[in-house]
Amino acid sequence: MPTEIHEPVLLIIIRKERSLTLLVKDANTTTQSISTQADATGNLVPVHAPATIAGGIATPVGPTSPLPVINATGSPAVDGSGTVMTGGMAQTLFAGVVPVNGFLVANSSSATLYVSDVGVASAGGGSIPIAPGAVFITPSGYKPAGPVSLYASSTGQSFAARRW
Repeated sequence: MPTEIHEPVLLIIIRKERSLTLLVKDANTTTQSISTQADATGNLVPVHAPATIAGGIATPVGPTSPLPVINATGSPAVDGSGTVMTGGMAQTLFAGVVPVNGFLVANSSSATLYVSDVGVASAGGGSIPIAPGAVFITPSGYKPAGPVSLYASSTGQSFAARRW
């Protein structure tokens, strides 16, 4: 093997067990390996793994590093901010319109708020607590099962809300 390579070069190492590792020097002269394995008919084929690229480095996709999803059907955000009308009773956000691509609720009050998109919000149960100063945001493309409701213990608690 040459000791110095000035252009991208493909080096091939053949193993007896019918697998092959291809070593490629990229533009940065860093050696990268490409693995192969035998397919059902005994032919060597590249082993492909989905990957994300961050900072110019490919990282395999897996449970701890999921494939990013880009929502191509996004829509402009619609404001649903306000204050709690009656403490101790749930109120519907966004005039009852179900967000088609997601939503967020930011708690700008001094007490915990509760949000639910699967029924009437309450202090507990299936409602999601939002601490003072915290934000609850759904993933892009998330469509709730029904209208979003908000619960607060006191009248006048303020919140910021957006749907898209």
